[in-house]
Amino acid sequence: MKRTLACALLACALAGCQDKRPAPTKADPEALPERASAEPQIEPPPKPSEADEPKDALSGEAAHVIPFADRTSMGYLLLLPPGSKEPEPPTREQLQVLVEQAFPDRRRDGEIDLLLRLIATEPHSTDLGSPGELQPPSLDPDDEDPKPAADGESKDPVLPAHPDEIDLLAAKRERERIFDLIGLHIEVVHLGIGEAATIPSAAFDDPILTRGLTDEQRKTVLGRSWALLLRADYRNQHAVRGLRLHQTLVRVVAERHGALIHDPDTLETMNVESFTERRLRAAAGNVADQIAIVPFIDSRDDSLLRLTTRGMRRFGSVDLELDGLPRDAKILQQASDMLAGLALAMVKEGEVEASGFAVEVPQVIEVDAELIRQSYSAREQKPDLCEDCPGTVEVHLVERPAEEHDPEGHVVARVVAPRELSDAPDYNHREWVLSSLARLF
Repeated sequence: MKRTLACALLACALAGCQDKRPAPTKADPEALPERASAEPQIEPPPKPSEADEPKDALSGEAAHVIPFADRTSMGYLLLLPPGSKEPEPPTREQLQVLVEQAFPDRRRDGEIDLLLRLIATEPHSTDLGSPGELQPPSLDPDDEDPKPAADGESKDPVLPAHPDEIDLLAAKRERERIFDLIGLHIEVVHLGIGEAATIPSAAFDDPILTRGLTDEQRKTVLGRSWALLLRADYRNQHAVRGLRLHQTLVRVVAERHGALIHDPDTLETMNVESFTERRLRAAAGNVADQIAIVPFIDSRDDSLLRLTTRGMRRFGSVDLELDGLPRDAKILQQASDMLAGLALAMVKEGEVEASGFAVEVPQVIEVDAELIRQSYSAREQKPDLCEDCPGTVEVHLVERPAEEHDPEGHVVARVVAPRELSDAPDYNHREWVLSSLARLF
C-alpha cells in the first residue's frame, strides 16, 4: 500500500518519528484477546522470498544488540470540530495561559512549572551531557495532593555566598531540571479526504479503534477537516515525565477546542474523557493503556498467530512481537498480558542514564506477575494470574527484519527464550511460549 505525499509529510512532522502505516494482516477475529487492541485488517501479504528480504536486515550478533533511544517524541492530532475554518496555530503564550487556567490552584507546582517550560521551548537538537543529581520533585500534574516541603524546610540546596557562584549554580540547576524536556512542536494540519487523507478512513470505521468515542462523536470524525498537531520531544526519565506532561497539555487543549484526540502510533481516536482515563500516571506505571497489541498471521506458520505491540516508540523502546501462538482465545489473552508486563519492564530498563547516554536492552529481561499487574493498574479489569504459579519468566529480544505493516523506521523485536535456550539447534519456540505462559498464569 503506497503512502501519499501528505501522509509522508505528516509522518515527518509527527515526530521525527511518529507516522501512520498500512493496515496489518488479518487474524482470526474470534481469537482476538479481549484486552488487545486491533487496527483495520487486510489479507496477509505473501511471504517474502530470500531475494525480497531487506538488504539492511540485521543478522548474527547485531540482531541481539538493541539500544533504547536517548531521546524520543510523541505527537497527537487534535481533530477540530466539523465546519472549522483553517485555524491559526496557537502561540506558546496562549498554550501556557490555557495550562495556568486549567490548574489555577497549582501555579507553584513543580511539574506544572516544567510543563510551562516545555511549552516555551522550541524543538532543538541537544548535546548529551550530565543532568547531574539536582532535580525538582517528580509530581504528577493530576495528583490532587502534591507534597510541598514542610514548614521551615528549604526547597533548595544551600547556595554559596559569592554572587558569581550563585549565578553559576542557578544556571547549572536550570539546565539540569529540564534535561529530559527537549521541546514542543505546534502545527495545524489539513487532514484531507480519500486517498490523500492523513488518517485512513478505516481507522474511523473500526469499532475497536474508536471505542473511546460516543456514537455521536463517531459520526463527526469524517467531517473534521483540520487538526492541531502537538508533538513533544523528551527523554525517558522520571517515569517518562515528558510524555506525562505532554498528555496533560493535550487534554487541556482538546477540552478547550472541543477536539477529539488521534494517536498516530496506534490509530486510536478518543474523546477527552477516554484519553484522560488512559493517561500515563507516574505512580501507576499503566503502560498497557499506552499501547495497542495487534494480532497477525505468524510469518513462520500460517496455522499460528503472533501479537505485536504498537506505541512503544513513545518510550524510546522497540516494539515487541511474540509469535508461535495457537488460535486459542485464552492463550492469546495470556500472551497479550505477558507483553503488557514486558512493555513495562522495557520502560523501566530504558530510562536514560544520569550520564545522558542511552542504554542497551539487557540480554535477559525478567517478566513477573507484579509487572503485569502494574501495567494494568489503572483498569478495573485485572489480569487473571495464578496465585500458586512461579510467576516469573526470562526472555530475550532479537531484532527481526522490517515488514510492510511495521511503523516506518521503527524496530520490532521478537520475544524468545534466553540465548542458552533459543540458540540451541533443538529449540522449540512454540513449546517455550506455552511453558512460559503456564509459569505466569
